[in-house]
Amino acid sequence: MANKLTCKHCGYKSGNLYQHLVEAHGGVDGAKAYHDEHGIDAVIHSSLQEKFLGAKMKILETEVSVRAVSEALKTYVPTIEDAYHFQPFAADLLLDLTEDRTVPTMLTGHTGTGKSSLYAQIAARLNQPVLRVNMNNQATISDFVGLWTVKAGETIWVDGALPWCMKNGVWLIIDEIDFAEPAILSVLNSVLERGGMLHLKEKGDEVVRAHKDFRICATANTAGCMSEFRHLYQGTNILNEAFMDRWRVYVVAYMEAAAEAAVLKNTVTGMTDRIAASMVDIANACRKSFVEEDLASSFSTRRLLDWGYLLVRYAGKYRAEAPLKAAEAAIFSKVSKEDKIAIEGIIQRKLKTSRSS
Repeated sequence: MANKLTCKHCGYKSGNLYQHLVEAHGGVDGAKAYHDEHGIDAVIHSSLQEKFLGAKMKILETEVSVRAVSEALKTYVPTIEDAYHFQPFAADLLLDLTEDRTVPTMLTGHTGTGKSSLYAQIAARLNQPVLRVNMNNQATISDFVGLWTVKAGETIWVDGALPWCMKNGVWLIIDEIDFAEPAILSVLNSVLERGGMLHLKEKGDEVVRAHKDFRICATANTAGCMSEFRHLYQGTNILNEAFMDRWRVYVVAYMEAAAEAAVLKNTVTGMTDRIAASMVDIANACRKSFVEEDLASSFSTRRLLDWGYLLVRYAGKYRAEAPLKAAEAAIFSKVSKEDKIAIEGIIQRKLKTSRSS
């Protein structure tokens, strides 16, 4: 017991008291608040505070600092998915996001490869708040930067996603940045530079400087080397070379079959190795058909998991028909009539081959 420290918040003893503070008391900030109210001996010895503030944890075999966040920001910290599979390049992305002088990062790849979830799962393990903004056709410059509005008879300024994240040290994840309006991309240019800042001209030219924990993250389907697939993603815009040079870009592919089958089995209770392997085989066949333009929709890991949950639910009742029954809500209802027929054919062929082997 001599090597353990005692949390005077609750009496818990641990050799890693920092992790306990994060998990049980909302981090070092929570301990400080208690300390301010009850006195220096109410939490832990003051000589240990500096040690806790600099504590590191091993994530993806890399020692990184875990952030302590306020109660107000806790709700923006993603939930850890224990079965999540990190692709090999994720360790480099982790370093990009945690180094003091990092560059903005972009993940490009086909839909459903897990680009946004990769950012979220790294953030979850760092106890880092994130805000995701989807650049669909309805996202405006006001949503991004902010606007004046009237509340209770008073005209007030409301920060948009970008200045709010910059001020609070929240990671801003811009999903499908290749759909963004040119006005939004132009605002980003000055922020993307090292030491960049934001000028809010609409608010009297206020200058917003970024919190040390702020990061800009982006995902795209057709940026950089993926531009050859622009015809598969209607409505995307061309991101020119000058804009792309401001980012560090990683290409995200679908998981290897064995890894994705393991995620499926470890996430869905009751899933077997054989069924998981067959389902991943079907998903990869659909993805191949999408790239070859035989299907208008791809097959995400999220869709695969949803199909798996329903398949297990229906397995006892529908037996051999369970895969198609489960696919009705998980797959068929989300695609066109033509894609439904094609995917149903792929499922039947693959299952027939699987049963005969």
